[in-house]
Amino acid sequence: MSKNLFFRACTVFSSGFGAASLALWSTRMSFSGIDPQIAFASTGSIIAGLAALAGAGCAHAYFAGGDEKTLHFEKALRTDVVTGLLSRTGLELALKELVDKSDKSKSLDHYYVISMDFDELKLINNVYGTETGNAVLKILANRLSSLVGDAGPLARTNGSEYVVALKVGHDKLELQAAVEALLSALSKPVRIGTISYPVYANGGIAELNTGSGTSFEKVLRHANLARTNAKQSGRGSYTIYHPEMSHQASYNQWLESELSYALQREEFRLVYQPQYDLNSGALKGYEALLRWTHHEKGAISPADFISVAENCGLIQEIGTWVLRRACLDAVQLQPDLRMAVNVSTVQLEHPKFIETLNAILAETGLPASRLELEITENILIKDHMRMRRLFKKLNQMEVAIAIDDFGTGYSNLTNLSELCFDKIKIDKSFIDRLDQSKERNLMIATIVNLGHSLGARVIAEGIENEAQAILLKAAGCNLVQGYHFGKPLPFEEVLALEERTFDTQQAA
Repeated sequence: MSKNLFFRACTVFSSGFGAASLALWSTRMSFSGIDPQIAFASTGSIIAGLAALAGAGCAHAYFAGGDEKTLHFEKALRTDVVTGLLSRTGLELALKELVDKSDKSKSLDHYYVISMDFDELKLINNVYGTETGNAVLKILANRLSSLVGDAGPLARTNGSEYVVALKVGHDKLELQAAVEALLSALSKPVRIGTISYPVYANGGIAELNTGSGTSFEKVLRHANLARTNAKQSGRGSYTIYHPEMSHQASYNQWLESELSYALQREEFRLVYQPQYDLNSGALKGYEALLRWTHHEKGAISPADFISVAENCGLIQEIGTWVLRRACLDAVQLQPDLRMAVNVSTVQLEHPKFIETLNAILAETGLPASRLELEITENILIKDHMRMRRLFKKLNQMEVAIAIDDFGTGYSNLTNLSELCFDKIKIDKSFIDRLDQSKERNLMIATIVNLGHSLGARVIAEGIENEAQAILLKAAGCNLVQGYHFGKPLPFEEVLALEERTFDTQQAA
């Protein structure tokens, strides 16, 4: 029994005892004459009754005040302090109420939990302060509130995460329209004062089971997992939870635990794919590609583990190892060859990236002009001003920059023209569609012309046949790499290729 219940029981007992005492006194006065003993007993009864009633009154006042405090505290728990929306606790209570009130007979009605968030909050807080970040959260909360209305409970559950529960009929198009409207409201820029803050949202959806045994934590976990998967498809996307996602999450968790030991076990290695001048056929350099051979599971694809390394923070250690190993190997190659190394967005955002890069170049003795960093196009719009400063520093160091996966991101000509880079790399997805139609070929020619107009050379990756090479040459592409020209090789085979190339040149 809690203390409150115990003291409430005492209050009830005191009230009853006081009333009984006064009733006893009244009875005695009605049926007895006034003699000293009875008067004394009656006086005692009156005093005891009044004291008990006074105690009960004080206790009632105390508990009344306690109830008000309790209600205030419970309301605070249910409400998000920053936005005024429901908190995580408030959402859980609202969903329980929703499930309890749902009409189980209407099987066509479904309840869905939609989890949404945007990645820019941390950047806004770091650059402009938490006060500005909170202002952005409030504006976005108001947008969602005006859109959702009374359709379902709306909450801010954590950081930049908003969650809403909606009832939807059997038509899934209704759900689709609702989610797209919510993401559209979240993804519009937020203007505060004279500054406009870009916001890009993703969403995940999980069905809320209205039957017995419904777990709020499980439903929310599924919705968040779906949202995480949606981010892989780009900004503004959303997915509906599928049990396979839980298997993927378990696999990712295993990858994360094994990645921390992969460097210690020396399970990582680099392979190098040659890059050639498309006109002269001359070897111009190599791209370093990371491979992981697990001691039990064998080869694990970079597509599986790179994103996990980025999310858990291990990419800094792994990326530094890749840079150092690639530079050490590049020193042993011909002095006119460049070494291209992929650099993660997370690495670039680290405040000591330039310092680390300088240290590696000094340690390995590789001239900065022989190093090329491949940077994905998507990062150009995350923090354009910061990227401008970073590109400027790299140019001052004479480190070359290539925009990787060009054509798959969201950068615009204005952003590109303000940056100093040496090369753009056409994504393999464009190469795979070459010769399918005149429009596809024209698109490649447009990308090549765009690169040249920006003063950059153009390289195409993933060339697998002669027909693709001919079309790229006709389009004006400068450099190529792919299995048609050479597969990725261990460094020992690269050295052997270098020796054969040198011997051929000497003989000529």
